[in-house]
Amino acid sequence: MKLSRLSKFVLGGILWGWAFSFFAVFLEPTPENFTLAVSITLSGLYTGLLYLTRNLWLRKLSKSPIVNAILLGSFNAAVIETLFLLVEKVFGASGVAAHPNLLIDLLITMPWYIGLVWIFVKVQNEERFPLGAVLLLGAIYEMGADGIVGGVLMPALIGTPVNLVEFLVLSALAAFWQFIPVYSSIILPPAWVLETSEPVKRAGKKRWGRAFLPLLLLIPFSIYLILVILAISSFSG
Repeated sequence: MKLSRLSKFVLGGILWGWAFSFFAVFLEPTPENFTLAVSITLSGLYTGLLYLTRNLWLRKLSKSPIVNAILLGSFNAAVIETLFLLVEKVFGASGVAAHPNLLIDLLITMPWYIGLVWIFVKVQNEERFPLGAVLLLGAIYEMGADGIVGGVLMPALIGTPVNLVEFLVLSALAAFWQFIPVYSSIILPPAWVLETSEPVKRAGKKRWGRAFLPLLLLIPFSIYLILVILAISSFSG
């Protein structure tokens, strides 16, 4: 399989992010760094497993491509959230998964994932962005959710703001590239499913701006997240 220039660039970024995660473990072997490095690796391997086994499931899902693409992406999101939490518990880490209780973790995260996948599938069905671009979009989506909302906005609201300069440097240097394998199974397999159907016929070039429509969900998701955090605090208090 011949890779495009964009795909080679994305692959190089994935390898860089993966190497950086284990370099962080080498420098500071904390449970949290081990959790991140292993979870990122397993997330990428899970996508690879889906690719290697696609002949077993892709044709079945192609019978109703849009619906099945949404269901597949949402299911994979739950798998990745569960994977991160399990690895976190294995290494005795904390603060990596959204919540130490799996049900609450999914309650917090799945509305974002489902909405993200639903919008992405609708857009991808019409635009058919190349798969290398799809992987980069996944990193952008996670940068919005886990990076901006979870890593900057929420800490600021609870009185523990982060250093924005440090955040931006680490995001560009490592986090963005590490996000690619994490979200890869959430949006790439749905794109495979959509490729089994005829693209929507329309004139003109790809409308790249539509690729960022899922980011609009960050506004209602932020409000939802605040309400969930308040509810959890009131019950636990």
